[in-house]
Amino acid sequence: MEEVSSQGFWFYPRHWLSKWDKVLMPQIPKILGNEGRDNRGRKWLTRQDLFNMGQSIDTVDDAIEFYVAVCSWGVGNKARDVYRRIPPLMHPEVGERLLLGIKILQGMDGSAIAGYKAFSSPDIAYLKGLGPAFFSKLLYFADGVYSSGRDKQALILDQKVAKSIGWPAKTWWRADEYQDYLELVDQACKLLDPCPRADGIEYALFRG
Repeated sequence: MEEVSSQGFWFYPRHWLSKWDKVLMPQIPKILGNEGRDNRGRKWLTRQDLFNMGQSIDTVDDAIEFYVAVCSWGVGNKARDVYRRIPPLMHPEVGERLLLGIKILQGMDGSAIAGYKAFSSPDIAYLKGLGPAFFSKLLYFADGVYSSGRDKQALILDQKVAKSIGWPAKTWWRADEYQDYLELVDQACKLLDPCPRADGIEYALFRG
């Protein structure tokens, strides 16, 4: 599934930097620095880049870096959509909450559903402005590179994917609905020979 892993998007660090409040927001992450920019000031991120980052999250700073990277991949070069990803970074415990949600997913007894519940819960890792369309991306990339036959691995769930499976238009799905989605994709994989990676199915749903 090289096509899935190599799916990438350009983003402009300046779109983040123009809205970065150095008093109310964390330290500016390294991914917004000059290294790796092209002559138009853009950087390129692929799914594989984010899988790599997702397996190296140990600190609050790592979690914030990961959030900005995943959101940059998710919105691409649209300045307006970057601005919508700023509010979670204004929370005084943003790094701690991001790290906690990711570690609940990655823990010995962790799961995609446990991570989804964590990011949905105000008492655990919920952040205002960070809904399922983006925290499911965090879960997906933090869960590790996909392998065929591994059930209920985290997947991205956004409006495009939901529309492709015939779900009503909305922006928030319950944890049991997310579980239904993972099970649906896993079942679809088992009907195909050879069995594909589940994120290949998600990618196809995203593309419509």
